[in-house]
Amino acid sequence: MPFVKVSTSTGKINFHYTISTPTCASAESIVRGLPVLLFFHAMAFHTIFHAQFNDPLLRKFNLVTFDLRFHGETTCDTVPPKYSAEEAAEDALALMHALDLPPCHFIAMDIGSMIATQIAVSTPEKALSLFLMSHLCLEELPEVHRARTELYDLWISDLPDAYTDVAVGYTQYAFSSNLSNLGQALFAYCASIDFKIWDSDHRAEYRLATYDFFIQRKQFSQEALSRIACPVKLIQGGNSLVYPESYTEEQAQKLEQAGVNVSWLTIPHAPHYLCVDHAPEINQGIHDFILCTMDSASTSSAPENIVSPWDKILREYGWAPERQNILDDDDFTVSFPSITSV
Repeated sequence: MPFVKVSTSTGKINFHYTISTPTCASAESIVRGLPVLLFFHAMAFHTIFHAQFNDPLLRKFNLVTFDLRFHGETTCDTVPPKYSAEEAAEDALALMHALDLPPCHFIAMDIGSMIATQIAVSTPEKALSLFLMSHLCLEELPEVHRARTELYDLWISDLPDAYTDVAVGYTQYAFSSNLSNLGQALFAYCASIDFKIWDSDHRAEYRLATYDFFIQRKQFSQEALSRIACPVKLIQGGNSLVYPESYTEEQAQKLEQAGVNVSWLTIPHAPHYLCVDHAPEINQGIHDFILCTMDSASTSSAPENIVSPWDKILREYGWAPERQNILDDDDFTVSFPSITSV
């Protein structure tokens, strides 16, 4: 999977990105003339959209994603002292320019929702639609703020089992403790990278990119939201242990009051990171939402015999496709390669 170098007002970044087309799992460039879906990943999970890139229904489009600063294989000079959705949006716009991407349909989850929304606010002509899962576009809830602080303090505590305890905590945050075989493989693979780049030598960057980014966020003003010129779909997990349904309902109301074409939906039993084990509902929802915003004649038919760009690596970390929807509640374990070497 390729890299592209960009420069922004906050430094130089070597973005690791992935492009999947109808005929290629890891392409160098998009297929011109086909719609582009740009995915913004969630905290700690740079390969969280495996199930979307593995679905023929969505692979009729160009699918593009990238690793955020201090996530995955993206490298950068540093994380700026002020690093918020505005700076991350500038990063993403630089990536879009470097890859020569046309206006895109934005698909985002968790931390990615703030960045995608910021682009739609600051540069509305770049966003054709917003499909936001488990959005974080309001200020942090007090109880979630406390939980994030506890996990951050534990991460930097140097206690023997701190990293494992934090990993378990974030697994509950992401998957409501119901970790399927696919979820376990995603977690193990991403953690094998995260634990290296978020080590004790990079505590300042870790704080800026994963803690301050969340707790210091501010909600968008009504004036800012009124600049969004595309339709918005909000998706909430009905079994999220972190954010209640009212959190999504409030954002939908704010968007509606700002004159934005918005709708929202709760997926029953789904956790905060709902695109993994509820992919069939999510993927159909993405597909139908995109088609409603465009001329269906500009799409191709669903390709056959596709493979996810992360198929091989996830199999190496334990993914067994025949078990992807089996929840391993009774055998809940978190194991990480090289955990002792962090």
